[in-house]
Amino acid sequence: MREWNRICRSSGNVLAVLLLTLSLPGVFAAEWKDPSKHIVRFIEVEPGVKLEALDWGGSGEPVLLLSGHGDTGHVFDDFAPRLAGSFRVFAITRRGFGASAQPEQGYDLANLVKDIARVAEALKLERVHLAGHSIAGDEMTRFALTYPEKVGKVIYLEAAYDRVEAQRLEGRFPKLPASSPEARESGSPAAVRALVARTEIRMPESEIRATRVFGPDGQYLRPVTPEAIIRAVATMVEHPDYGAVRAQILAIYAVYRTPADLIARYKTAGPATRQGLDQVFGLWQPFAKAQREFFRKSVPQARVDEIHGASHYVFISHRDRVLRDMRAFLQTH
Repeated sequence: MREWNRICRSSGNVLAVLLLTLSLPGVFAAEWKDPSKHIVRFIEVEPGVKLEALDWGGSGEPVLLLSGHGDTGHVFDDFAPRLAGSFRVFAITRRGFGASAQPEQGYDLANLVKDIARVAEALKLERVHLAGHSIAGDEMTRFALTYPEKVGKVIYLEAAYDRVEAQRLEGRFPKLPASSPEARESGSPAAVRALVARTEIRMPESEIRATRVFGPDGQYLRPVTPEAIIRAVATMVEHPDYGAVRAQILAIYAVYRTPADLIARYKTAGPATRQGLDQVFGLWQPFAKAQREFFRKSVPQARVDEIHGASHYVFISHRDRVLRDMRAFLQTH
């Protein structure tokens, strides 16, 4: 979620905004190949704007995976192949991120939803199940309201929150101490991946490479996505109207038991940082509980699974349970 992304950048990680695309010249680029068995396509959604679409194949009804803020479709590289045994699985990298184009405009919710519709049309998906993580919840809700005939079922992966209210809550978070030099990103993709694994969660290496630029020698250089785009996407959120969605809904929530569940860096943080993170945790817990209750009241017919002790990246921390939930939900008529 965007609010945790900002904590990450100020405190050294948690749901670190994994900023985007790999541009590696020379020998270093040739030494590594994405092991996930997908086809990569680039689909033009408007003149000069192409988005990366990943296709893992599979058989059955189509499922379109949408990543959270700062991530790319490659965040599902370990998850999607296991879903492809029962469904035809795709993912999109939204504009501004990863290998997708970075136009100056078009980061409002209406345009992002149009992007999804145009990719679905190009992939010949007349009706598709949507499964989205984090901020993708806003895109899915608006998509389901705008194109109800194109939607099968909707799955919120730690995504059924009112982010307008969440961002207001974020304004109450304490200012955290700056990260130590040891926590700064440096070194090879493997080193960065290890850092993210310690401070957040173990990401697919392809996601690490897709969210950062590394030099010919493998050294981390910079994020690809400018901060202006990060801010623009964060502001596209709106109050969700779950009750107006006609599609069947499954919401999977991570229920944090301790500050370390919410922010993995808590385990190794110093006393001052821990004190601040304790305050963040104390503010988040009642808010999250109220959000879950609001969702249940808005759509009492929806299925809800609360996974205690899960990460915000619930499809990584509790992959098998999420896969089981999704298969059972999607295969029920």
